[in-house]
Amino acid sequence: MKPLALSLIVVVSAILPMQAQEAPKKIVPEHRFEYRFDENLKQTDDSIARQEKWFRDAKFGAFIHFGVYSTLEGEYQGRGSEHRYSEWIQISGKMTAAEYHQVAAKFNPSEFDADEWAKVFKDSGIRYVVITSKHHDGFALFKSMVSDYNIVDYTPFKRDIIKELSEACHRNGLKFGVYYSQAQDWDEPDAPFIAPRFDGRYKLIHPDLPDDFQPDMDRYISKKGLPQVEELVKNYELDLIWFDTPRDMNRERVKLYSDMVRKHRRDCLINSRIIHSGKGKIEAQYLPYYDYVSIGDKEVPTKKLPLYVESPDSVSSSFGYKTKGDCYYHSEKEMIERFVGTVCAGGNYLLNNGPMGNGQLDPEAIRLYGVIGDWLKVNGESIYETRRNPLQSRPQWGDISASKDGKTLYLHILQWPESGSITVDGLPIQVASVVYLAGGEQADFVQDGDVLNLRLPAKPLNEYDTVVKVMLTDKLGE
Repeated sequence: MKPLALSLIVVVSAILPMQAQEAPKKIVPEHRFEYRFDENLKQTDDSIARQEKWFRDAKFGAFIHFGVYSTLEGEYQGRGSEHRYSEWIQISGKMTAAEYHQVAAKFNPSEFDADEWAKVFKDSGIRYVVITSKHHDGFALFKSMVSDYNIVDYTPFKRDIIKELSEACHRNGLKFGVYYSQAQDWDEPDAPFIAPRFDGRYKLIHPDLPDDFQPDMDRYISKKGLPQVEELVKNYELDLIWFDTPRDMNRERVKLYSDMVRKHRRDCLINSRIIHSGKGKIEAQYLPYYDYVSIGDKEVPTKKLPLYVESPDSVSSSFGYKTKGDCYYHSEKEMIERFVGTVCAGGNYLLNNGPMGNGQLDPEAIRLYGVIGDWLKVNGESIYETRRNPLQSRPQWGDISASKDGKTLYLHILQWPESGSITVDGLPIQVASVVYLAGGEQADFVQDGDVLNLRLPAKPLNEYDTVVKVMLTDKLGE
């Protein structure tokens, strides 16, 4: 993943001297939502149709960062542990291609069990799975005729993880997708790095390159990137392909990848990082080439957006499995609040885990997924097949989702008020009844015009998010 921090919406006002008699001016940082999303943006009819087949209803996905780097756990010969993301160890650990190849040649996740993974995900309420088929290190987790630098041909494991997991997910009723690093490939000198400041590392990774070597990205795309994407969409039943870090991607290069996916798998969803970075400005000219927007790593939207989005989060501070150096796991409450916030703003929550190098899922990730799954068993109807908050504002006590038919609101009480009550403003439709999803008991409420007031129990019914189901007498539109 591209190293991006969790972003919150911040508006900084610059106040001119009073004598100027001018209104305050807003300074909007270029990476903030206000800059990235023009309100008149609209996804194509084809993209909306693809989304509505399953994606908009699914809401909850599992992201998996797994590869050679998983065995190193964030450090190589005492180097690299200061980097937040362990999947970047080849760069942070200053490893040459030859050194990394030696690690790859020993990669043997012998305890990998695709059906066990799929069962954990399904039991946790997850509806789709996305795994790194090729990350920035250039190593593929599938059998590739394009390059033998893959798990079948290069390692003692000799098995196609993408094939096995794809089949296991579909057997368990889960949609399946792959992550593919279409621009960055550290094993290919012709591929660009994420940012110009890293360009000098060509020589570090490939010390035998001639001094006058000039990278040719189009040569990399034609030799490896595009042919491997064709292998993936032809040989595997993909519901989604997740591109990333689009350094030096332009319309022609984007079109090559997008057209290749559409040629072989018309209903396969494509994410926005085929051309836009997670915090890049969304340009209308590229909307025909992808289907939804992947916002920044570990970023939660705090306002309603004109396009459908997905938040790529992680159970820990790293995406790959990491035990060396600084690393921490997020709390159960953090995970559920970020999940709910993403859904209520109009998006899906893609929660990453980094399996261990032996092929087993990280036990702490399993536990955190399980906590979310237990919450969903009670409150799932407030998440699956819902739509974003239809009211004008987000309440201070939490957030709101709505049923697809607009006749039900789900109030997510994330911060239990000391006053013992909450208020919903701007509700023009008459309320028919109000119940708690946990237990199904009726809630005390009073509606005065477009203001709904609920009297709450002394304590939350759920320690993370108490959900109140508000049934209306008519449909509430956005």
